[in-house]
Amino acid sequence: MDIKRLVTFINLVETQNFTQTAKIMHVTQPTVTNDINAIENELGVKLFNRNKRSVHVTPNGWAFCQKIRPLINSYYSAVQDIQKKNAEDSSQITLGYSYSLFNDLYLPIWIKQFKKIHPEVKFVLENLTHNELKQRLLAGELDVMITTSKESADLNSIKSYQIESETFQAIVPKANPLSKRSSLKLDDFQGERMLFLDGNWAAVDLISLQNRLIQLNDQLNVTYASDLPSLNILIKSGQGIAVGLYCIYAELDASLTYVPLEWEPTVDLIMIMQKNNDQRLPHQFIRFIQDFEKQRMQKKTL
Repeated sequence: MDIKRLVTFINLVETQNFTQTAKIMHVTQPTVTNDINAIENELGVKLFNRNKRSVHVTPNGWAFCQKIRPLINSYYSAVQDIQKKNAEDSSQITLGYSYSLFNDLYLPIWIKQFKKIHPEVKFVLENLTHNELKQRLLAGELDVMITTSKESADLNSIKSYQIESETFQAIVPKANPLSKRSSLKLDDFQGERMLFLDGNWAAVDLISLQNRLIQLNDQLNVTYASDLPSLNILIKSGQGIAVGLYCIYAELDASLTYVPLEWEPTVDLIMIMQKNNDQRLPHQFIRFIQDFEKQRMQKKTL
C-alpha cells in the first residue's frame, strides 16, 4: 500500500474535509478522492461516509487510522535516521593501515593538512595486519587502505593509486663494518645477526626478500619480531641488521645508517579502494596525498 496515500487518509481523518486535505498534501481534490477510493478498494472496507456537504470517518476507518498512524510515524522516523546516518557516513573516511614509523610520522600530517581544506571530514583509523585489512576492504568496512602493489595483487574489483616507489635497503648499525659499504649484495650477510618481521605483519615484498637472504647466506642468526614496534626497538638497540624501506622507517636513529641493497624489485606504496566506492571525500583524500608526497619528494631531492 502506498505510503503517500496512507498519509492522505490520516489527514482526511483529521480534517474531515477533502478541500483542506488537498491543500495540506499539495495535491488536487480529485487526487485525494482517488487515493481514498484506492485504499478502500484494496481493503474492501468503507473508511468514510461522505456526501456533497460532509465527510465522516466510519468506525472501521477510525480503527484503521489508530493502527496505521504509529507505523507511518515509525516510517518517517526511520527515513530521517537513515538520511542522517548517510550524511554522517559521507563526511567520514575509514582508513586502514599496518603500523609503520612512516605511517606514524606522515598519517597525522596528511590528516591535519587535509582537514584544513575539508574541516567537516571525520577520520576513523584501523591498524591491522595486511590480510585483515584486505578482508575489511572487500567487506566494505574500509574506504581506503595503504598497502603495496604486490600485497594487493590478489584483490579484484579495486582501484589503486600510487603514492611512491622505492627499493629495499639494509638498516645497519654504524658499528658494523657493513655500514661502510656503498651497497650490499644479498650474499654479503654470512654469519650476521638479522632482524626480520613475522609473516603475519610483513608484506609480500618483504617476506620474499627475507626468504632470499636466508637462502643465500649461511649461519644467519635471525630474530623474528611479531610486529613493527617490536622490530623497531630491536633495530634501535643495535641487535642486528634489518631490511626496510623509507616508507616503513622514515627516520633512523643516529646509530644506524641505510645501505642500498642490490635487489632489483621495487616496492610501490599505494592506496586502494573498492571500484564501486563513489564517495567524493576518499577520492579527494587520495589525490591530496599524491600531490603532497610528490611535492615532498621534490623538496627532498633539492
